[in-house]
Amino acid sequence: MRECLRSRRLRAAGLMAGGVAMWLFASVAGLAQSPPVQAGAATSQAGAPPQTVAAPPQTAATPRAPAATDASQAPDTAPDYQIGPGDMLKFSVSGLGMFNVSARVSNTGKVHIPYAGVLKVAGQTPHQVEALVADTLKTGGLVKDPWVTVTIEQYRAQPVYILGEVSDPGQYVIKDEMYLVDLITLSGGFNEVATPTGYLYRRRTDANGLPEGEAAPDEAIEIDFKALNEGTRPDLNLKLRGGDVLYVPQRRRDFFFVVGDVLKPGAFEIRWDAQAVLASQAIGRAGGPMRTAKLSKGVLVRSDAEGHREEVPVDFKAILEGRQADITMRANDVLFIPGSTAKTLAYGLLGTIPGMVERNTIIR
Repeated sequence: MRECLRSRRLRAAGLMAGGVAMWLFASVAGLAQSPPVQAGAATSQAGAPPQTVAAPPQTAATPRAPAATDASQAPDTAPDYQIGPGDMLKFSVSGLGMFNVSARVSNTGKVHIPYAGVLKVAGQTPHQVEALVADTLKTGGLVKDPWVTVTIEQYRAQPVYILGEVSDPGQYVIKDEMYLVDLITLSGGFNEVATPTGYLYRRRTDANGLPEGEAAPDEAIEIDFKALNEGTRPDLNLKLRGGDVLYVPQRRRDFFFVVGDVLKPGAFEIRWDAQAVLASQAIGRAGGPMRTAKLSKGVLVRSDAEGHREEVPVDFKAILEGRQADITMRANDVLFIPGSTAKTLAYGLLGTIPGMVERNTIIR
């Protein structure tokens, strides 16, 4: 009997222990599946969205941080750009959509802004206009601490022009600072017939002694592009002003001619952007002399400023061997290298060579 009661008690204790174990396992499993509770959730209302605290707006008297200014402006807005007539400005006040407006600067340098009135903005930077509008709204009692942003939607205030022999002539706008080389680069550079000398036309700023209401005349500044390109005249890289016009004239293409007993007779261009061409180089451009060429009996046909033609005997063999000074080629010079007697007679008299060359030779 006692053994029976003892076995029953042990069985009941085992069942009770198993139930407790099952309950503990279920509780741990439920905790593992439930989402974690974030810190601070006990103080928030159930189902309420998270609240963000907005930074207090800055006043106009307090300078804005550079990072905020750069982020609020258009990517191509220069902070030091001076606003002028024709520019399209965009005004916005943080948190107040009723003040968001776009306005074009009038010819008198003013803009009309709702609630702020007419403001003169010409000659000021976007930062200065932001402070001006903020101060106007604040002193008028419209906004306590306005945060104003001014961006430039269209640049029209300071146009410059490049005309003539460039790849892309036309109007360009000064957005920040622009120099002469910048304008030439924007236009794609010179084409093949551009002259080495151009002219910058600009309105004089000194109007002393002129009658009232009369504008100062334009001035023409001669620009030596070759010297500017070579870096010998850095002073010619002028800082441009609104209204400047750069004109690149078309140059006359100059040629010299090589005829006679050479491999490739023809006309050869003298380029302004290259070094001077010597007689020895001219013969090289023509492919060099033939085997039958009589280099020591060459002739240079040249015309002077008055159009008088002269024939100068030239010993090209001595020049090529370095025993005689080389000759610099000029426009319309003709180098004649004789060969066989029959070929020389075929060219005719030396006096007819230049005309014959112009009609029959190939430009190279």
